[in-house]
Amino acid sequence: MKSWLLLRLAKKSPLAFFLICLLIFLAIFADFIASPLPYLVWANHTEHDIPLSPLFAELTQGRTSSLPYRRLAAEGKIKALFAPIPFSPYETNLDEVLAPPKLARFAHYMGTDNLGRDVAARLIHGTRNSILVGFVAVALALILGLIMGSLAGYLGGFADIFISRFIEVVICFPTLILILAVLSLLKPSLLNIMIVIGATGWTGIARVIRGEFLKRKHADFVLASRLMGASHLRLILKHILPNSLPPVIVISAFGIAGAVLTESALSFLGIGVPAPEPSWGDVLKLSQDYPDIAWWLTIFPGCFIFLTVVAFNRLGDTLREELNPRETFKDS
Repeated sequence: MKSWLLLRLAKKSPLAFFLICLLIFLAIFADFIASPLPYLVWANHTEHDIPLSPLFAELTQGRTSSLPYRRLAAEGKIKALFAPIPFSPYETNLDEVLAPPKLARFAHYMGTDNLGRDVAARLIHGTRNSILVGFVAVALALILGLIMGSLAGYLGGFADIFISRFIEVVICFPTLILILAVLSLLKPSLLNIMIVIGATGWTGIARVIRGEFLKRKHADFVLASRLMGASHLRLILKHILPNSLPPVIVISAFGIAGAVLTESALSFLGIGVPAPEPSWGDVLKLSQDYPDIAWWLTIFPGCFIFLTVVAFNRLGDTLREELNPRETFKDS
């Protein structure tokens, strides 16, 4: 994507662009944003051998530690700099089950769940899983859609008929029902979820690419390249496909939002990311057991899902306006 397009996106949809950048930042640096290990320990008044940076020691050297750093810091035995959310997404505390949100040092800013796990830490680390599913699933769907659509549009004839009928058969099945059926036969894992969502979401891309190829394969610039001796592969990859990508880029932006929503729905139904891995849908699932006493289990994951879907949908609308201004003019 060209730099000018990124600048246009940031200018026309600043809030959506900021939210997407923030989500990507949270996904990449989740280990540094939510962790019970200190960034830096500059005063140690205990008998324990504490590294200068326990967090970096664990991430880079694999040095694990079970020391209660928060308790030591609260008691004044160490002086340390902690992460903004000083909890692990897997850390349980049965003394703080369903604790409400509280703003204080070493408090749970978004409350805890039914096992005493910090909701904020689970949502931050769940961002990595959700964003990863969105991008990888759409990338897989993009690859499959480009291959199938290109073959159907360029070859025509029997290949076009066969691929088009196959696409129609796949479309006949409700996507979520098809995903549920496939996942029921597979071992629950993040990789399987990404593969299944991607393998069932390529049909729309394929149909668009097929139409673009049918429209452009007889264009003057393609015929000129063919007369100059260009091979079929060169015609597809060098001339037709690059000019067919703008609508696919728009579909991909909407597809990421759909993949995130699908992953959250699967986790909500209990067949998504396997426990104890954090997921937005998994946190939201717990809210149905405590609708009256744990409102934070509904509000916070719901906001994460809502803002993510709205941001990527807005990004798709902006991409459509920038990449196809004639269609935008007609719509207005």
